[in-house]
Amino acid sequence: MVVTAILGLIFPVFGLLIGLAIQSFYKPPNELIEDSEVWALIFFGLGIITLVAYPVQGYFFGSAGGRIIQRIRYLTFQKVVQEEMSGAIGVRLSTNASILSSLVGDTLSLLIQNSVTIMASLMIAIIANWKLALILLASSPPLFLKDYVQAKYTEGSAQTPTMRKPVVGNDAVVSIRTVASFCAENKMMDLYQKKCETPKKPGVRLGLTSVIGYRFSCLAMYCRNALCFYIGAILVKHGQATFGEVFEVFFSLTISALAISQSSAWFPDPNKAKDSATSIFKILDSKSKIDSSVDDGMTLLAITGNLDLEHINFKYPTRPGVEIFKDLCLHMPTGKVLLDGLPIQQLKLSWLRQQIGLVSQEPILFNETIRTNIVYRKQGHVSEEEIVTVAKASNAHNFISSLPQGYDTPVGERGLQLSGGQKQRIAIARAILKNPRILLLERSHQCTWNAVAVAHPLKTIKNSDIISVIKDGVIAEQGSHGELMKITEGAYASLLAIHAN
Repeated sequence: MVVTAILGLIFPVFGLLIGLAIQSFYKPPNELIEDSEVWALIFFGLGIITLVAYPVQGYFFGSAGGRIIQRIRYLTFQKVVQEEMSGAIGVRLSTNASILSSLVGDTLSLLIQNSVTIMASLMIAIIANWKLALILLASSPPLFLKDYVQAKYTEGSAQTPTMRKPVVGNDAVVSIRTVASFCAENKMMDLYQKKCETPKKPGVRLGLTSVIGYRFSCLAMYCRNALCFYIGAILVKHGQATFGEVFEVFFSLTISALAISQSSAWFPDPNKAKDSATSIFKILDSKSKIDSSVDDGMTLLAITGNLDLEHINFKYPTRPGVEIFKDLCLHMPTGKVLLDGLPIQQLKLSWLRQQIGLVSQEPILFNETIRTNIVYRKQGHVSEEEIVTVAKASNAHNFISSLPQGYDTPVGERGLQLSGGQKQRIAIARAILKNPRILLLERSHQCTWNAVAVAHPLKTIKNSDIISVIKDGVIAEQGSHGELMKITEGAYASLLAIHAN
């Protein structure tokens, strides 16, 4: 703060010194030489102070901004991973947090510095000649009219078009296989080009507004300078000001105004800052229906894996008129899911998730190596033997060993370097290594422990202990494969016959 205040005094003092130094040229030659040496040392010292003060200011405010951006990104990411969120999270973590940090770093330092500059220049000008100072201040508003008009013109248009371009580009890169299979490369390029042209017209209008406004500010500045010398000459003529006072007022106000105008160009767009703050704090203030960070709930010493689903109703949001489950009961109280007879709402959420292994129909792999994906979030040290064992159990070891880098092979973003079956097997290995008491498999061909499998190909569930056939939203039949095959004209037997044919 002190260093910033000193930098704020530099330009008013510089203007005052120039006004005083000019008066030395009207002294006798012998005095002029002596004074010139003094003024040279003073200006040199002023330059040394500036050279030292600016890096110090940048260090302290830059450190403050860095700590702010680190804190915002951490809190935002913590909120994202604990709750059910989606969207352009990467953009918010990088771009929006950086804009907010600039408000604390560059903006705050410039605000303090410019405030000190304005107060110091006003004090110097008023002390030198208050009449001339007030006249120049009255003619100063047009100098800042350009910034006001430009801010109003761009208000509300800070992020609308530009946010769509990275989305289109990201979709094309992530889904490059699909794009290439449909020979849609040129179509995606045309779409991206159209998105890039969207902000073209607003950019041209903004450029014209800036240029016209800047030239108007220059005109206002030159007119004010002319007014200063004209009024100054009148005051000198009537003995109400001296030649030195006119220059002291002129340079202190003019140089300070130029410094403030130039430094204002480094201010972040206030509209972008407002939008970024709104976006970030919207995430931080959101309340999730399910928060895994809460420590409330019970933990069980032992789990047998008995699941109960009672009177469950479910509809897809896109088809609210079609009930997928109608009062479904799978011994697996109204609208509750039980684990060992206890509603899961009473259990500690983080502990409950540790007891469940999930293999989705479309497994999610991280942009790391195969080894890292298998041991993901595994508590404690994992030996190489354990990794190989679970890989063999999921039938993944053979294809992993055939890769040049083996278990250290990068899988690419979302596992794009691997086939769907390979990703599935790695996901199964990851679930097995977790050693869960309950394993949930979605259309997977491998099933161990207590598992609930949802499948269309009947051969994948043939060896299940209990098979529930859902028809029109309700359980039509339930039993083992052998039991269901004994039902004459049963739904299961009919479906199996269709698949066999």
